Amino acid sequence: MTSHRLERLNAWIFRLLLLTLLALLALVSLYFYQGGWDRLRTSRTMARLFPGEVFQGPQVMIISGHRGFDSGAVCKDGLMEAVVNANIAEAVAKRLQKQGVAVSLLDEYDPRLEGLHARALLSIHADSCIDESGFKVASAKETVIPEEDAALVSCLRTQYAKATGLPFRSTAITRDMTEYHAFQRIADDTPAAIIETGYLGGDRALLQDHPDVAAAGIAAGILCFLDEQDARAKASSSPPTGESP
Repeated sequence: MTSHRLERLNAWIFRLLLLTLLALLALVSLYFYQGGWDRLRTSRTMARLFPGEVFQGPQVMIISGHRGFDSGAVCKDGLMEAVVNANIAEAVAKRLQKQGVAVSLLDEYDPRLEGLHARALLSIHADSCIDESGFKVASAKETVIPEEDAALVSCLRTQYAKATGLPFRSTAITRDMTEYHAFQRIADDTPAAIIETGYLGGDRALLQDHPDVAAAGIAAGILCFLDEQDARAKASSSPPTGESP
C-alpha cells in the first residue's frame, strides 16, 4: 500500500514538473514571438493568465467627460452629463480590465494628460438634451499619426453602432471635438479620440438606463483597435517573404 501511494505521489510530482516546464517554454516562446519583455509585459493574454503587477496589459486611458471640472450639459429635470459619462466610463474600464487591458480613468483636465504616452486615449462625453439621436466620434484635426487615429475612430464607430443601433452623425462633428483640449496635451505618438455617445434627449433611455450597452460598444471598439495595432506591429517586425530573419 505504501509503495503504491509513493508511486502515485511520484507520478503527480512528475506531471506537475512537466506542466511547469511546458508553461515556462510557452512563456519563453511568447517572449520571442511578441518581440521582447516590454511586449510580453503588456500582452493582454499574459495579463489575463497571470493577473497582478508583472503582466499589466496594454495601457488605455479613459477621460470621464467633465469629471472634476463641471457638470457638462444639464437637462431640465437635473440629469447631468458628467454623471452619465462617469457611469459609462466606469463600465468601459471594467470590461477592458477583464480582457487584460490596463485602464486608468482620468478627470477632464487631469494633470496626467501632459505628455501622456499610452496605447490609446479616449474621452467619453454625451451630447445635449435636445430630442435628437445619434453618436459622433472624432480624432484631432492635426495629428502626426493620422492612420493610427483614423483606425481608432473607425473601430469605435463600427463597434459602437453595432452594439447600440444608433446612427453615426458625421455631419454633426464640431470643432470642439476635432480641436479637443486633450489632443494638444498628450504625446504626439498617442492615438486619441473623443466620442459623443448620444443625445441626453433622444437617446436618454440608452445612456441613462443602459450604460452597459454603450460601454460594450466602446470597449469592443478599443479592443478592435488594440488587435489591429498588434497585427500591424507583428507584420512590420516580420521579415519579407523569401528572406530569413
